[in-house]
Amino acid sequence: MPKKLFSHGRRYLGILRFFVVIIGFVFAVHITHRECARVNPSPIREASPVPDAVEPQPAGNSEEVFQATAYCISGITKSGVPTTPGIIAADPEVIPLGSMIYVESPLMGGFYQVMDTGKAIKGKIIDIFIPSYEACINFGRRMVKVRVLRYGFEENEKKEVREPTE
Repeated sequence: MPKKLFSHGRRYLGILRFFVVIIGFVFAVHITHRECARVNPSPIREASPVPDAVEPQPAGNSEEVFQATAYCISGITKSGVPTTPGIIAADPEVIPLGSMIYVESPLMGGFYQVMDTGKAIKGKIIDIFIPSYEACINFGRRMVKVRVLRYGFEENEKKEVREPTE
């Protein structure tokens, strides 16, 4: 009889281990999201005024100075794709969705695609997606040079909706 009881104990022990791993994973994800959504307790400084939106000009080699910030909250962007490194948010009246840009900055310089917008992003402001909360805090708010390589989505990237043929 004790042998049978012991085999049930192993079975329940395996199930218990499985649930402990699942619960640990859920807590890890919850803590990570809570950390990213946490508001920085440091005092808020007044930002310098940002110029109003400008008319998009043809893509070229002209560089403009933008204010850059960073965000780490994951989700779906305005264009419908998940947030990943290499994506930024910008005012669509300044830089349209789908535009390719080059950011000149010692910390987060490189090529980015505008795939998101935001309520607080008006005028010459970009918001760079960085997955790490600490890296976002370290990035802060800084002035960067931005060069637009391509405005908006290219026509061949847009998908047409066709009526089904019978």
